[in-house]
Amino acid sequence: MDKKVYYGEYTLKHWIELLLRKDLELPPYQRSFVWTEEQVKSFIKGLQADGFVPPVTIGVCNYAGENHNLILDGQQRLSSLLLAYFKVYPKKDAFPKDEGQLGLADGGAEEDYGEPEVEYINWSLRMFVDKGPAEQKVTDSLKPEQYNQVAYGIPADFFESKFLPFSFIIPNAATEAEQHEFYSTVFRNINILGTPLNPIESRQSLYFLKTGLKDFFDPECCRNLMIELVGKNQAYDFVRTMSLLSQYKKEGRFNRLAQSYKPRMEKFFEEYIYAVVKDRADGMFVQFSSIIPNKDYAPRIAKLATTLQRLEYNKLHFTSIIDADVYMFGLVYNTVIEGKDIDITRKDDLLNALQCKVASFKHDESHKNSPSLLKHMRSRVEYSVTTFNRYVLRSAS
Repeated sequence: MDKKVYYGEYTLKHWIELLLRKDLELPPYQRSFVWTEEQVKSFIKGLQADGFVPPVTIGVCNYAGENHNLILDGQQRLSSLLLAYFKVYPKKDAFPKDEGQLGLADGGAEEDYGEPEVEYINWSLRMFVDKGPAEQKVTDSLKPEQYNQVAYGIPADFFESKFLPFSFIIPNAATEAEQHEFYSTVFRNINILGTPLNPIESRQSLYFLKTGLKDFFDPECCRNLMIELVGKNQAYDFVRTMSLLSQYKKEGRFNRLAQSYKPRMEKFFEEYIYAVVKDRADGMFVQFSSIIPNKDYAPRIAKLATTLQRLEYNKLHFTSIIDADVYMFGLVYNTVIEGKDIDITRKDDLLNALQCKVASFKHDESHKNSPSLLKHMRSRVEYSVTTFNRYVLRSAS
C-alpha cells in the first residue's frame, strides 16, 4: 500500500505545545509510564549533549470518522519531556497499579523462573495533556502528595534550542481494512524493534482500530475471573482460551494444540487475533464467521455470561491456572464456539466432576509444578471440553 513518510525535527518546546494542544494523541492501547527518574535524567542529559535520539514516530489514522495523529513510538521520550519541562516526577505510591492492569495467567507464573516484573507508574502524559493547553493549569494541578520536585539541571534556553526528531507517516488507505492492515504491521514492527509493549497492550494494538471487536477479545463477563497465586493475582485470559479452542475446532484433536509455540505462546495468541480481525479461512484457526453467524458475537458472549452466573462461578476460588482451565475451556467451547446451553439442573454433578479432576491434576507433582507445559495444558483442555460436552442440553429429536 502506498504511503508518505516525512522526516524532520521540532524544538522541544514545540513538542510540548503539540502535546498540550492535543495535536498528538496516545493510542488507547499505550501503556503507562515505565521510565525511572534516573532514566528521565539520563535522557535529558543526552539531549543536552546533542547525542543521538531515535525519532518519535507519528501516524495519521482515521477512526470514528476523524483523523488522529497517533504517537506510535516515543511515549516514554515525550512523557520525559513533559516531566522535565514541569520539573517533576510522579510518586509511585500516588499512582498505584490498578486491578485492571493485572498480568494474564498462563501457568508460567506458577513456575519459579525468577523473572522480575517490569516496574511502571500508573501515570501517563494524558494526565498533563488533559489539563492543557494552558501551561498554568498543568502547573496548578501538580500536588506535592503526587509529584516530587526534581532538579533536572536544564539551562534556560534548553527547550527552545534543542530538537527531537520525528517520522510522520500518512498511509494512502482507500478502505478501513487497508488502514488496519497497514498499521497492524507498523505496530508489530515497533513492538519487535523498540521497547516492547506488555502482552495486553500488544494485543490491543492489533485490534484497536476494529472497535467492534473489543468486547469479544475482552468480554466484560470474564473480567472478574481471577487466578489467585501466592502474593499476587492474575487475570483470566479469554484470548488464550479462544485461540486454543479455535485451533481444536479447526483440527479436531487436542494433541497438537499450540505445537511448536511453547517458547512463544504470545505469538500464537497474536496470530489468533489476526485470524479473527481478518476473518481468515486458512491457517490453523477455524474461520471466525463460520462459527459466529454474521460475526455477531454478542449473543454468544451473553450466553457465556448467563451460564457463568447460573453456575455460580463467582463463588469459585481459582488458585492455579489448573483450576481456571478445567472450569473454563469446556464452558467457553460449548457456549461461545458451539452456541449451546449447559444443563444447569445437573450443575452439582458437573461442578463435583470438575473439582475432583482439579484435585487429581494437582496430585501429579509434574502437573502441579509445571502447569504451563503443553502436555499438561492439552490434558486440561481435553478433559474440560469432553466433560462439558456431556452436560450440554440436547434438543428434542
